[in-house]
Parts: sequence; C-alpha cells; structure tokens
Amino acid sequence: MGKIISVSFNLTWARPVYVGDAERLDTTIEGPADAIRWMRYRFKFKQGTAYWRAQTLCHSALLQEVHQDFARQPFFDAWLEESHL
Repeated sequence: MGKIISVSFNLTWARPVYVGDAERLDTTIEGPADAIRWMRYRFKFKQGTAYWRAQTLCHSALLQEVHQDFARQPFFDAWLEESHL
C-alpha cells in the first residue's frame, strides 16, 4: 500500500515577490506554489543553478521539508537571472 504525501499548496511567504516582463512588475508571487507555476509557464530557459535551486526549494517547501520562506530568495534569484537572459 502507498504512502500519503501531504502537500501544502496554500503556503505563502512573509513578503511576496513582484515579477513581470520588461519594465512592468505586474504579477504578485505569494508563495512556493505560485513560484513553481511562474517558472513553469513564464521562464523561457528552464536551466541553470539558480533555476534548479529555486525549483528544489519550492518543492521542498510544499512538502513541508523546509520553511516556505527559504524558497523566496532562490526564486527571486532565478527570476532575476531569467529576466536578464
């Protein structure tokens, strides 16, 4: 028989991250689940250390393996790197 894995899709960060395209920061990323969705659908290049670190920590946060706020800065770093490519 399988094991039930608890996933906390509703986790939010203490402070959201504001992201966007070009000069407009028009999207609010509230937590790890939003960050994963943003990276999946908005990142053109799904590669690099910053991207994989953000993915790993966001998934770990949803699985309650790390505190959700530990995934915030890595997501911001990945977004910043992506926006400069």
